[in-house]
Amino acid sequence: MNELLASFVTEARDLLAEAAEDLLALERTPDDEAAINRLFRSVHTLKGSSGLFDVAPLTRILHAAEDMFQAVREQGVALSAEMVDVALRTLDQTGLWIDALERNQTLPDTAAAASQTLAATLRAAFGSVATGGAAATAASPDTAPEAGAAAELLACFDATLRRVLSRESGSFRLITYEPDEACFFKGEDPLHLALQIPGMAALASTARSPWQTPDALDPFMCNLRFHALSRAGHDTLEALFRYVPEQVTILDIPAAALLHAIPAGAAPATPAANPLTGELLSAQLALLDAPAPEAERAGRWAAAADVARHVLQADGHNAAAASVAAAHAEAEAACLPGRLRSAIADVLANLAAVVPALAAAPAMPGRDAQARPAAEPPERTAPRTLRIDQEKIDQMMNLVGELIVAKNSLPFLARRAEQQFGQRELGREIQDQYSVIDRIAQELQGSVMAVRMMPMGQVFQRFPRLVRDLARKLGKQVELVIEGEQTEADKNVIETLFDPLLHMVRNCLDHAVEPPAERIALGKPETAIVKLAARQDSDQVVIEIIDDGRGLDPEKLKRKAYERGLIDEDRMAAMSDHEARMLIFAAGFSTAATISDVSGRGVGMDVVRNAVEKAGGRVALSSELGRGTTVRLNLPLSMAVTRVMTVTLHERLFGIPMDLIRETVRVPAADILRIKSSEAFLLRDRVVPLLRLASLLEMTEPEAAGDDVAVLVVRVGGQTIGLGITAFGEGMEVILKPLAGMLAALGGYAGTALLGDGRVLLVLDLKELIAT
Repeated sequence: MNELLASFVTEARDLLAEAAEDLLALERTPDDEAAINRLFRSVHTLKGSSGLFDVAPLTRILHAAEDMFQAVREQGVALSAEMVDVALRTLDQTGLWIDALERNQTLPDTAAAASQTLAATLRAAFGSVATGGAAATAASPDTAPEAGAAAELLACFDATLRRVLSRESGSFRLITYEPDEACFFKGEDPLHLALQIPGMAALASTARSPWQTPDALDPFMCNLRFHALSRAGHDTLEALFRYVPEQVTILDIPAAALLHAIPAGAAPATPAANPLTGELLSAQLALLDAPAPEAERAGRWAAAADVARHVLQADGHNAAAASVAAAHAEAEAACLPGRLRSAIADVLANLAAVVPALAAAPAMPGRDAQARPAAEPPERTAPRTLRIDQEKIDQMMNLVGELIVAKNSLPFLARRAEQQFGQRELGREIQDQYSVIDRIAQELQGSVMAVRMMPMGQVFQRFPRLVRDLARKLGKQVELVIEGEQTEADKNVIETLFDPLLHMVRNCLDHAVEPPAERIALGKPETAIVKLAARQDSDQVVIEIIDDGRGLDPEKLKRKAYERGLIDEDRMAAMSDHEARMLIFAAGFSTAATISDVSGRGVGMDVVRNAVEKAGGRVALSSELGRGTTVRLNLPLSMAVTRVMTVTLHERLFGIPMDLIRETVRVPAADILRIKSSEAFLLRDRVVPLLRLASLLEMTEPEAAGDDVAVLVVRVGGQTIGLGITAFGEGMEVILKPLAGMLAALGGYAGTALLGDGRVLLVLDLKELIAT
């Protein structure tokens, strides 16, 4: 894929996302002028950019959408839900074709037919709001246009057209093409399009409004209207103007009627003098008088003669134009540049006699203006943003990881220098240099991490459309409130969030939110509120999904879990309300009476818990019956660097993720309680189960004897557990690498990290170890 197409694909996706967001905002607040203006600009820009490529079906539906949104903007019509449905379907189809362009560099074979159908559906859905497409009309071949209209349209044609018409029979198509004023910004070339009219017998152009003076003239706005006569059929002409149908009128007129509309013996009328012509001719005089190197004079004078001739021809002064051309040819034949200057200067000076009104035309600045220094152009500001491939950032992150490993080797080297070689002074110097390198490495790591950080809005922006469509499907009224869109997290964390949030929002709308009639009966507002909120808390990002729906009934959840065989009677009787509410995250649990395409299979919330915990986070839930539910996700800001605590087990080193650790304690051996075959201890009047890490890892070495046991208190799966180890280590940041190859299927390990002294640290997956 070439760079231009790749840039278009990236820009198109951004514009589609913005358009969908503004469309939903416009549905909520129809009088939001800023939203409709942004929406129109997004579609307008996308349509103009698509004109650079051979994607006619894509351009067609974008053009239809642009017409509709422009009509809504100009007429102030409120969008109905049905209109929004069709418009969103148009954006969806555009997105699919953008994906196809990225994969195959071309649109699917079915795109042409699909675009015609969708464009027609779009125009039909907007009904009377849409004015585009109705402008291209055709009169009956047997019906001549109104005499006034014919005179207006034919006035621009030369009387020589009469000779053409006198030799023709049948009908002509009289075409009036009025380009959009901003057509140049859409990638359109109206003159090129007009010149492609097949079977053309005549072509002329007129100004839609009086021409401005050069100081006020905007060269980027089109002020032309084209008139043409063609022998081609309607279908051929409509195919040519298929992207601008609202700018074209096509009338069928018999040749006899056209011949009758042109007065016999008519001759081109002398047009009224145009002040702009006088200014341009005065500018050529100034150009001829300006000093120039000898090598440039002939070219400059020839350019002045060409401009003067073209200006006069465009204004209808053919005789004066012919005299300029003759003078130019005579001077060139004689090889006398001086004669050329005199001849052209004389012709231009005498133009006031040919066209008296030009004598009063204000002269354009000449030598005096050229003598003044031109104002310095404003300094251009370089772009402040860059699009960078993620692989490059990941490579930088890997290099930072290697730097961290190399940095961590310095303390080992310092101890070796001091203990093995007795170089205490050298050891201190190494430690000093370690402090400097550690600071630089941390700043570099922070900078690379900042590049990887993205706002939560990247995830949240997908949900307004989802909530709207799902609420309409379920017959519910839901307002989505989004907070904390600017909260940032690592790109990898954000990418893992979408699926969990998707499951929770779908379950929220299907189970938690009541139908409007039920909410009114309960004294609640008819429209439910669902909130997505994000905030940063220390080194974590906190996501909350809040609704004001039914809430979770603990007794109902217990009964459902019992019926599905997830818990027994004893467990059901002993379970607290909070534990009962957490059952919704159990695999295979669902409160839905029937299975639908929205929910009911009991896999959604289990997926949420597993995905969040796999990303190093945890899930919390609070609910009040009849008032609503809040699900809270706590995730690390970054998954690229993991903070671990090292622990020793029989002289072997292991790593434990720091976010699982609550505290470290030493428990006297006499205080360890035995409950059947299990062990426990008291921690601030609370019984905490004790598991031996050696047993979890199936290590046969005997437990070390001693007066007390080193216990790591961890929180896993919502439970507080004590982990018996040999000794505590130190905390450090590591780049965690997953197990690969033959070790990939080995359970109980989250991955490996390289220590500064070259040893490999095994980082444990406590959830999997304890579950087994």
